[in-house]
Amino acid sequence: MTAIAAIPSDNVDLQQRPTAQRDLERLREKVRRDLDYLDYPNLDWVRPVRPPTKEHVYDVAIVGAGQGGLAVGFALYRERVRNTLIIDASPARAEGPWITFARMRTLRTPKYLTGPDLGIPDLTFRAWFDTSYAVPTWNELARIPTPLWMDYLNWFRDTVDLPTRNNLKVEEIEPLPSGLLRLRCTAKGTIETILARKVVMANGLEGSGRWYVPDDLVEGVPSHRYAHTAWPIDFSTLAGKRVAVLGVGASAVDNAAMALDQGAQSVDLFFRRSKLPRGERRHWLENNGFLRHFAELEDALKWRAIRYLCEVGTPPPPWSLERLRAFENCRFHPSEPWQAVAELGDSVRVTTAKAGYDFDFLIFGTGLAVDPDLRPELRPVAGKIATWEDRYQPPAGEECEPLGKYPYLGRGFELTEREPGTAPALKDIHIFNWGSTASMGVTGSSITGMKFGVSRLVAGITRDLYFDFAAEHVDEFPR
Repeated sequence: MTAIAAIPSDNVDLQQRPTAQRDLERLREKVRRDLDYLDYPNLDWVRPVRPPTKEHVYDVAIVGAGQGGLAVGFALYRERVRNTLIIDASPARAEGPWITFARMRTLRTPKYLTGPDLGIPDLTFRAWFDTSYAVPTWNELARIPTPLWMDYLNWFRDTVDLPTRNNLKVEEIEPLPSGLLRLRCTAKGTIETILARKVVMANGLEGSGRWYVPDDLVEGVPSHRYAHTAWPIDFSTLAGKRVAVLGVGASAVDNAAMALDQGAQSVDLFFRRSKLPRGERRHWLENNGFLRHFAELEDALKWRAIRYLCEVGTPPPPWSLERLRAFENCRFHPSEPWQAVAELGDSVRVTTAKAGYDFDFLIFGTGLAVDPDLRPELRPVAGKIATWEDRYQPPAGEECEPLGKYPYLGRGFELTEREPGTAPALKDIHIFNWGSTASMGVTGSSITGMKFGVSRLVAGITRDLYFDFAAEHVDEFPR
């Protein structure tokens, strides 16, 4: 049973219903009954694979037990693909960013979004919230407090009850001559191998690259002097300290606010733009046509759309900027990117084109470098994965070097070969994380388009699983 705690967030006074635990259990049973009603066709149809070694072979292994991995596992379960395993390196109930580096008080997405529920009304966040809390009412709730989203996902996981293993880290995904994939994993220092026909990398924002910190800026700077916005930070140690933040995207602003909340002496945000990024893009994104059919657009249109997204990044929502403006010791430095960083006595000197500044701690809100060759899991196929720069040459004026490193995916989120015939196993590795954005839009990387992306991904997986024995199945027609 998921523990429910009233967590004051964004000035929301949460009051749990006295009968919440009992009612949530009833809601869970209703969901399971509804799923039983909808279970048609109800035959397990995937033909098993039995290798000579007699090891168990999973039809699908899903790397990541956050919202994406759970949604994919749930969708496969509903398609009667039930020989699956979800793997996560984190402890149970700590998957994803929600209680680690998601430092916003509330989600940035609208409260009414649906995603992991896959169209089951009683599995939605709203159903869980209405059952759990008396105050505020749904209509009074402006945004979803971030810790509540984690509580909801934990209840969702318990309800759908999918095979999941935590504290198990996937180190490498190795193609075998048999056509299977071998996942080399570690758990508490021991090595374990898992065999699978298909692998889904639902391992979050960093899943197709790594967090980016400019090497030239931190060379020679002690590691205790800086952190990326996605790294663990003990903000209590920043009380009374001078903090500098590079960037003014949503995560940079949230980290700046956390430092101020914890008593930082001052926080200065530096960014290259001449003014704070603004603009409401939600209505542009929340378009059924765009979300469902982006993957079918010609490459030129895909490139243009995602280049716009990459160039503007994720602007901080208005309420995050309001949180910062409540502090008089917060300063903004537009048109002032960092040119150099160096330790200088007890301080760190940041140099820009305008001046030099001294700080005690630096936070890099510099985002993510996407490149599948950077992922340790994909070392066995490094150099063989097709990226956008291998497949598309943008016209003059539309160049975007970082975007060229995104993997160029097939119609079912699968990796493709840089050179045909060199790595056929890539078709069995599916990317359901931020790296899918250039090929699939935001359907594989956020709650916004999850329900569209999951259906496309699962259709690609089940297509391949069926085509493996389609001829045999046809010839088995009873005559």
